Amino acid sequence: MTISFTIDSWGSFIAIIFYIYLGMSFALTFAMLLHMKYIEHKSGGKKMGQARIKELIQAGRFRQVPLYSPEEIREKKALGVVRLSIFLSDHKEKSKVMIVCPGGGYAHLCTEQEGYPVAAKINEMGYTAMVLEYRTGLHCSKKAPMHDLARAVQYMFDHAEELNVDPEGYALVGFSAGGNLVGIYGSEAQGYAFYNTKKPGTIIMGYPWTNVNHWLRHPYWNIWQGIIGIWFSERCNLFMFGLKNTKENRDSICVQNWITDDYPNVYMFAGGQDVIVPAAAHTDVLHKALKEHNIEHVYQRYFRIPHGIGVGIGTEAESWLEEAVLFWRHWSGQDA
Repeated sequence: MTISFTIDSWGSFIAIIFYIYLGMSFALTFAMLLHMKYIEHKSGGKKMGQARIKELIQAGRFRQVPLYSPEEIREKKALGVVRLSIFLSDHKEKSKVMIVCPGGGYAHLCTEQEGYPVAAKINEMGYTAMVLEYRTGLHCSKKAPMHDLARAVQYMFDHAEELNVDPEGYALVGFSAGGNLVGIYGSEAQGYAFYNTKKPGTIIMGYPWTNVNHWLRHPYWNIWQGIIGIWFSERCNLFMFGLKNTKENRDSICVQNWITDDYPNVYMFAGGQDVIVPAAAHTDVLHKALKEHNIEHVYQRYFRIPHGIGVGIGTEAESWLEEAVLFWRHWSGQDA
């Protein structure tokens, strides 16, 4: 007995396989997104951040300050959303400083998940931590977040005596799009030197969005994950550049393009289950660029970690912040 396939039957067979692929890949992607939201809620430490703020307010060690003057805000209302939340150290000696930049795809800020809890934990280690709430969404414009970070760094140096901090060798901590922000700011051409501020001592990045053009160069076997990648990247670019979303502009915020031999040392981590900012298309690419320029760095890639874990409570990455602080201490000479 022989079985023969006609063109119609082969077409039907291929169609069935394609529909099975679409269905299974959609189910997998949906499950990964649900897992991401669950882990994000569980591991972010939102209550911990809120509790630390209340504690610091009672002790007179929490401040929130605008970074632009009333005159500047009158001229440009979008500047009014920019502020610095300062978690002051209780040490009598001057403390070192870390500035935290939450993510949110330049569309909004995940301050409650990736800002306050991270700053709270850093502060509990004895440091002054600052959370930058930079311009996003409709308030954002070309390089606006970079301008805001420059203003935060300058504020830190200008008010060092008042805040009882030693800002030399400061660290920048950024997540997702915030990782893009601190990564760009660590470069001489597009960051600290361009804005006439002091060079950061260490750049710390969690699941950073660094390779802006990744979806053009890294095809996905999972079409749904590809769609998510395109949506996330283009949303970020839209808020950053508006209708001037040219390749030249996108290349200007691809962090790996600006790594030079004098780039700051780097601690970064990413997750193997990140469907928003895949490690293979972002952190792996940055890791390669750092190696090519012999930049001292640590790259932790956790297999079961999704996007948006913040401090990572209850995950395999739970100790990442302590490791990052030790790395910063070592390279900033605090252990000398």
